Formats: sequence, C-alpha cells, structure tokens
Amino acid sequence: MSQLAVASTPTVRQFFRRSAFWIGAAVFVLAASLVLVVVNGGGQSVDSGALSITNAGPGGSKALAEVLRQQGVSVSAATTLDEAVAAARDGSSAGTGTGTGTTLVVYDPNGYLPTDRQAELIGVSDRLVLIDPGVFELGDLAPGVGAAGSVDTSAPLTAGCSLPAAQRAETITAAGSTYRVTGAGQISSSGCFESYGDAYSVVRVTEAGHPVTVVGSTEVFDNEHIVDAGNAALALGVLGEGSRVVWYVASAADVTADGAPSLGQLTPDWVTPLILLLIAVFVAAAVWRGRRLGPVVVENLPVIVRGSETVDGRARLYARSGARSRALDALRVGTLSRLAGLLGLPRRASVDDIVAAVGEATGQKADGIAATLLRTVPSSEAQLVELSTRLIELENAVRLALGRPATPASPVSYTH
Repeated sequence: MSQLAVASTPTVRQFFRRSAFWIGAAVFVLAASLVLVVVNGGGQSVDSGALSITNAGPGGSKALAEVLRQQGVSVSAATTLDEAVAAARDGSSAGTGTGTGTTLVVYDPNGYLPTDRQAELIGVSDRLVLIDPGVFELGDLAPGVGAAGSVDTSAPLTAGCSLPAAQRAETITAAGSTYRVTGAGQISSSGCFESYGDAYSVVRVTEAGHPVTVVGSTEVFDNEHIVDAGNAALALGVLGEGSRVVWYVASAADVTADGAPSLGQLTPDWVTPLILLLIAVFVAAAVWRGRRLGPVVVENLPVIVRGSETVDGRARLYARSGARSRALDALRVGTLSRLAGLLGLPRRASVDDIVAAVGEATGQKADGIAATLLRTVPSSEAQLVELSTRLIELENAVRLALGRPATPASPVSYTH
C-alpha cells in the first residue's frame, strides 16, 4: 500500500518564517534608499537650478541673495511668470501697478518663457534686470539692444562707462554674451565693459520710464565666480538700488500647452481612485488565497504491473485496430526465440535454421512448420486464435522431443 501524504495549510508564523529572507531584503533596500535620500537631501539645497537663490552649489546664486538680505534688501524667488508679475506688483504703493523700489530679475536659460507673454513683464517693477537674454527677450523687453556675440577675450573687462555700479566694480571676469545699443526708441542708454568694437557685457537702457539692465555674463551672479574681480560689486550695485528684489527663473510651468489633451486630462476623476481600489483588492486577494498554497504533496504511485495485464491490454489494442498480422508477428517472434533457445541455436540463427532444427527434432515436415512460423496470414479472429494454438502445440512438441515439460495449451483471446 502506498503512504498517504498529509497536506496542511501554513500558518502566518510559518509563512513569515519561510519568507524571512525576502522580507529582510526588502526592509534593507527601503532603509538604504531612505538613508540615501536623507544624505543627498542634507548635502544640497532645495533647488539645484542655475542661478537659483536657493541653490548653494557653484551654479547657484544663494550667496548673492544672502548678502543682499544682510544689506536690508528683501529677496524673493518666483518660478512662473504669474508669480513674478504678482510679486513685483505687490510692492506697489498706490495701486498703480508699478512696484515702488522693486527690481525684477529675469533669467530664462532654457527658453521656457512664451514670446507672446514676455511683454507682461514691462512696467510691473521700478527696474528690470535681464540676465543673458535671448533675441526675442531683447525685442520685447529691451528694444534697441541687439545681440553682438560672445566675449572674445580672457582678460578682465574694464567698466569704461558712467554707470555707478560699473564704476564701483571697475572690472569683471570676461565671459558670456555681449550686446550693442542700436539707439532705436531709447531715451538714454549706456554700454559698459566693452569686449570689442561696440560690444558690451552690460548695457542699460530706459524703457517706458524704467531702467532696463542687460547683463550678458552669468558669472557675475553665480556662487563660484562672484568673488572674482569686481563681479560682486557689480551684482550688488545693480540689484541693490531698490529695497526689494524679485528673482524670476523661468521654469517648465511657463510653457503653454498647445497640443492635443493628454490621456490624464481626458480621463474622468473617478478612474484613478477606482484603479487604486482594484489594485488594493487584487493584493488583498493574493495574500488571502496565497496563504493556502502549501508545499507540494508527494504521493507514492504503484510501479508494479502484472504481465497478464500488459498482454491483455496490448491484445485489446490489436483487436480494436484489427491488427491481426501484427499480433501474430509478436507471437511468432516470441515462439522463434524460445525454440532457438530450446534447440541450442545461436541468437542470430535464421528462421530456416530454426525450421530445419524443429523438423529434425519432431519429425514434422518443414513446409508445415514454416507455414505455422512464417507464411500463413490470418484473415479472421478465429484463424488468429487457431494459429496461436498451433504455435503453442509446436513449441510443446519440441519440448516433449527434448524431454522437457510442455506448456499448458491456453491461447490468449484477442477478441473484446
């Protein structure tokens, strides 16, 4: 009898014991990720953008903002055009839309600011400072100022103008872009820190009654180079003329979407909560049903098959398919093999040798023996049974001739 294997549902304790390694690995990964986030977050400022006043890295402008605050100047950051305009207008003393004592700094290195909205920055503050502006910004915010290429020298640039902030700085590092004054529409204009010909790193013009200062070098404001030459004096002089500075660095939030609505915009609000609920239900069902998945049950199966069962099964298959010749061939092969052994013939003996030896031992005619062992083809079930009986009788005749006990003549029935 085979042993029965007992399957049991694992308990919660067994489940956690088997999954201890994976649970520990997941906890380790989460802890390591948390440590990395804390370490990276503590080692850098909130914003790592270029010329951001919250960025203490080499490319930020936090040092300049802190010095301005120490000098009594209020400095606030804006990351969108709407924030910048609102912050600049908050300094208005009479509700006229012009911020008293407010300097608006605009820096758009990636071109996020839409060209059709740049004019909104005109007149919202007392002073406007453009850092490394592009052609479209110049056209809207400082008409009459054109781009003149990059600085072509590595030597410090000398002020060479009457602008007070430039005179206090005397020199600045040579880097960035240069501009030239075309004079179109300007009441007054001034170019400082000449690089070549009429190309200047700093240009100040007056637009709509307010001064607009164009600075082509970002090194004047970043933390890494502000201590070089007179960069700090120029930056503090340009930005410290008022009591308030709005520092606007354009971001991707300023980009106007003009394409087809996204899939998220087209999806109703209830879809996301429904998806989250379905995920939660799936996880709960997996945990609920997963607890009932125990170890594989091993069951011992019988491996002993009776020979008679094999013979009967094969006979039924032959009978069902009508393969009488194939069934008789199997019986003849077995009989020939046993006859060769009884007569002492080698295993490779031919049928003719076996027929001759059987005839010599039993005295029967060779034709009759050959017909039984080889030539006769059954055409019915009855003939198949008759031939099988003749094979048994022939084998018994040989056994009796050799003094061996005969096999009981009980042919197998090949019918259903």
